[in-house]
Amino acid sequence: MNSRQFHIPVTLVAFLVFIAIVNGLAYANYWYWTMRWFDMPMHFAGGAWLAAFGVWWQYSRLGVAPKDFISLLGVCFIFAFGVGLLWEAYEAVVSFLTVEHINAMSDTLSDILFDILGGTIVAVFTWWRFKHK
Repeated sequence: MNSRQFHIPVTLVAFLVFIAIVNGLAYANYWYWTMRWFDMPMHFAGGAWLAAFGVWWQYSRLGVAPKDFISLLGVCFIFAFGVGLLWEAYEAVVSFLTVEHINAMSDTLSDILFDILGGTIVAVFTWWRFKHK
């Protein structure tokens, strides 16, 4: 593959569009406020998407398989946790500047936990898929 080619798989794009549509519906219908648990599956899906993007970026795009489960898990963790942590920092700054308070630490930790869980599921599924090819 030419290093200048950049073909993101349709499944990654479709999954991201699905997350964006559900998020838009959630904001339009106040689901994040009326169903306090709703951000949990959204963070899970976001962490899964980020980990899947990381797997594509690190392995599939280059046409290589992960060497071992730990390195694959590391890639998934870095993408899901890293971006999740940056998102929580962004959310804290915006909350502080707009409503003058930051979300509860339990909410932030829950969000990061679900980001990591989504990423871990992608690592397990990807490892299983590579082993059964």
